[in-house]
Amino acid sequence: MLCERCKIREANIQYTEVVNGTRKEHHFCAQCAKEMDFGVYAAIFDGEFPLGKLLSGLLGIEDTDQEPDKLHQIMCPTCGTGYDEFVRDSRFGCADCYSVFGPLMEESLKQLHGNLIHTGKTPVYQRQDYMNIRLGTGEEGDTASGFQDGHSEGMPLHPKSVGNREEIFQWDAKLKEALRFEDYEMAAVCRDKIRELKKGNETDA
Repeated sequence: MLCERCKIREANIQYTEVVNGTRKEHHFCAQCAKEMDFGVYAAIFDGEFPLGKLLSGLLGIEDTDQEPDKLHQIMCPTCGTGYDEFVRDSRFGCADCYSVFGPLMEESLKQLHGNLIHTGKTPVYQRQDYMNIRLGTGEEGDTASGFQDGHSEGMPLHPKSVGNREEIFQWDAKLKEALRFEDYEMAAVCRDKIRELKKGNETDA
């Protein structure tokens, strides 16, 4: 796809604009994006984009030598990593650097990502339904009574006489559901339970 501005170079930047609820997508080449003041981010597509530039952008530091004096003075007391070094190398010097430099990034990350913790792409209301099932706090009338009871919504319990095969099937379904919601703690529980049941089948055989 050609850049919609110059109509010559290949478009490698997609810009989405939402005005009054109407979504419109634009496609530009890196050069036109620079000319349109897309900032340092357009340099990604030129292969000239050190991570330090992205970090500087997140922290609201312009790409000049005139950085605030207070930032120059910030230094990790444990390893001696300075703020300038942290931005330039895009890495922490030790574990204590997280507590020193982390707060400087939190507000920018929150504005960019909407949260400081990655919670996946699943809509909030669906995640809440999942957590109600996981914790056994569903509304009255729900078919789900929690993972602790051995089933999730739409998966009724089967009699124990059915055997391990059906139970493995149920735990496997719960494992997939946990992974879908990025609940890796619950996924590990399901995985271990499946291994335990499969091992029991091998012993019985």
